Amino acid sequence: MKKLAIIGDGKMGTRIKEMAPEAGLDPVLILGEHNNQNGSGITKENFGKIDVAIDFSHPSAVKTNILRCLQLGIPVVVGTTGWHDDSGWAENLVKEHSGKLLYGSNFSLGVQLFIKLAAQAGKLFGSSDLFHAALNEIHHTEKADAPSGTAITLAKSFLGKNSRYRKTGYGIPEQKKVDPEVFRLTSQRIGGVYGEHSIRINSEWDDIEISHKARNRDGFAAGALKAGLWITDQPSGFYLIEDVVEKILSTT
Repeated sequence: MKKLAIIGDGKMGTRIKEMAPEAGLDPVLILGEHNNQNGSGITKENFGKIDVAIDFSHPSAVKTNILRCLQLGIPVVVGTTGWHDDSGWAENLVKEHSGKLLYGSNFSLGVQLFIKLAAQAGKLFGSSDLFHAALNEIHHTEKADAPSGTAITLAKSFLGKNSRYRKTGYGIPEQKKVDPEVFRLTSQRIGGVYGEHSIRINSEWDDIEISHKARNRDGFAAGALKAGLWITDQPSGFYLIEDVVEKILSTT
């Protein structure tokens, strides 16, 4: 059984630890704020027998965690969001160290297929001014970033082959009308909601909605664990979950 290091001991990290043995990974090391300040827990001694690391920490810590893992030659799966807009440095580091990094804004395999569905919806409805669309996401009140990484990925996917909008905008103007040529993303933070994403498409005659609601954290943990197993057998490179989800699914 391959040895796993979990970086981030919050709710996601805890669930990954609980589910790891059944997924074929042995969680031998758990790092949190108390034992990984500024990446201090990611050492040659601690990671000597580690085969792969999964990071669900905090946007402020993830860059240091990635750097240290790559320096040690440890493949790393990153589920932390709120940092990927500045991912160019990570891709360069992967090349520099001939390392392996797989990033996902959402490791639910169902969500990844939903993102592909959103791309098809954008292609179908995005060539006509008759249809107007918007995206809304809801998460728990402890989430540290907004809009969610999944919402950003969904928007990019929906707009990929969509000629209806000239840009993406976050939130709603408080004292003026919305620009109909801007695809709007909005967010809500309520209680313990695991994650809900919906794209609503409207015309004078139609109201169409595609949505995904996470029932619990298990889908995210299961996807991250499957990704962890998958990346250990891959050549060096910077991977995105949306690009390899079918390959990961084919190995399960």
